[in-house]
Amino acid sequence: MKGRGSYARPALENRGGFLLLSARLSALARRFAAIVAVLAMVGAFAAGATALAPTRATRIGTSFPVHTEFTPSDPFFIDQWGLKSIGVPSAWDVTLGDRNVIVAVVDTGVWWTQPDIQANMWTNSVDGTHGWDFVNGDSNPMDIDPSGTYHGTGVAGVIGAITDNGQGIAGTAQVSVMAVRALGSNGEGTSTDTAQAIIWAADHGAKVINLSLGTNETPIEPTDIHLAIDHAWSKGALIVAAAGNAGIGTLDYPARLPEVVSVAAIDESGRRASFSNYGTGLDLSAPGTRIDTLNGGNNNLNNVHSLQGTSFSTPFVSGVAGLLLSAEPGLTNVQLWNILNMTAVQPVGNGYNKDYGWGVVSARNAIAALNQPLISIDSYPTSVSSSSTFGVTWSILGPVGMTVSDTHLVWGTVPGMLRNSTSAQSGQTRQSYTAGGLSIPSGAGSMYFKIVATVNGSLYESSEKLVSLSSVPDFLFVLYQLLASNLLYLALFILVLAGVVAFIPQRRAARARRAVARPMTLYPPSYYVQAARPSQPPPVPQTTQPATRIEPQMAGPPSAPTQIAPAAQPVTPIPMAQPTAARKRCPSCGTMVAADNMFCFFCGNRFR
Repeated sequence: MKGRGSYARPALENRGGFLLLSARLSALARRFAAIVAVLAMVGAFAAGATALAPTRATRIGTSFPVHTEFTPSDPFFIDQWGLKSIGVPSAWDVTLGDRNVIVAVVDTGVWWTQPDIQANMWTNSVDGTHGWDFVNGDSNPMDIDPSGTYHGTGVAGVIGAITDNGQGIAGTAQVSVMAVRALGSNGEGTSTDTAQAIIWAADHGAKVINLSLGTNETPIEPTDIHLAIDHAWSKGALIVAAAGNAGIGTLDYPARLPEVVSVAAIDESGRRASFSNYGTGLDLSAPGTRIDTLNGGNNNLNNVHSLQGTSFSTPFVSGVAGLLLSAEPGLTNVQLWNILNMTAVQPVGNGYNKDYGWGVVSARNAIAALNQPLISIDSYPTSVSSSSTFGVTWSILGPVGMTVSDTHLVWGTVPGMLRNSTSAQSGQTRQSYTAGGLSIPSGAGSMYFKIVATVNGSLYESSEKLVSLSSVPDFLFVLYQLLASNLLYLALFILVLAGVVAFIPQRRAARARRAVARPMTLYPPSYYVQAARPSQPPPVPQTTQPATRIEPQMAGPPSAPTQIAPAAQPVTPIPMAQPTAARKRCPSCGTMVAADNMFCFFCGNRFR
């Protein structure tokens, strides 16, 4: 649909296309095999990279009182089925939002003078602007769209349109919307502008970054967008991205990245919309058809139109994350992610599936979860080496000050049979706990664990998690863990490793060949400084003759040549046997070749 950003990507060219039948063919083949080996190792690294991804938690049930829902005065609220289907009005009874929470919209810009969002626009305390425009390179991220879609303004309206002001629509959360323009008016842009926009938003305080954009291409990692997302994640931001609108079982990029909350679309029946992408790695679903939202282009009241797509499912999740941060500002991005996943409502079956992820986001359940104990596993590795030890960190969310009399980790090598446990710890809710010194038992390929806690006398537990054994050698795994925090350093390491694997063995082989075939002098030294002369017959003694004196002649007609006595006839030369041409053996293939050859005509090996 309109507004899906298509990133600029490098053209893939076939340089040549001819077989190189030369002396270096075998060496090239060996180097190619070495590089393939490195790529295979990188694939093994990718398994370890999931350790960087946030926890993917299972859904839990919640229990809380039901009461009258807040009904805003916005005229189009009656038609906003999406807000009602995910329980936003119930969450409003706890909080409408907090403008100290900043949600960035990286998109086509925002028509920030729209009366139904202007008061909720983030304002830069330095210059009074509302974001940045990376397309035009200025501080006015206005959404200019001759086609009338106003994609970024529509996304911003779902997140933060002013609620209960008697005009337009109601936004999901009353937070500060930061406009960061990275896409042009046609909804397309470059990865460079998008990456810069993500970094800028994170550096200016955004705690949620909405990416209603993507591409179905598979760029070569690490990309500038991936590095930017890693930067934003390290700054504590939660990144939420659209799954895509091609109706296929593969998520768009960057939604498919492990550091991104990916969002698919459902229709009014509660089922996945026909246009929505789905598949492995999908996290959540949200309403995405017939979404009433803000229009741009003028500042008239009730300037609203209807749009659809995963681009408009994504801001529902971003808005609910904003509500959570408004109710509990101390939540980390990992805890936000866990709460969203654990409280989602699964339309089909239980647990995770590729059509809906962990389920449809629920503002009602998410806010209610803050009022009861909830175990959030904040960090653990999904893959470790055989000799390494690791730790698991978790926190127990809920009302402040509840007594945690016992919390510990239980583990085992068979799912459902966790018979080992760590030492008991005690404390309070909103506190972090860690179990360290864990390792996968010898002979086992994986370890399963879960967290249990007794809070105010009631027992709570998390779902089971899996830590698998990596196939990467221990020393490489440790080196990878040191580099994995920065994808750029990891890429440089892989390139250096490829060079070492591909070229160092070739130098060793060359030294070995030189050691076997030492250079030898096959000709006398004069051969190397001048050309060889033809053989001459032995000298024959001649009779000494007196020198003939030629007198000077006067000018005149030429006279007959003076006759000189012939010298003695030379002796017929004696035939001599020619020496056999010297030959040498190629140390690479064993072929005998002429000694003066500079390379082997059979295998191409160059003689040193």
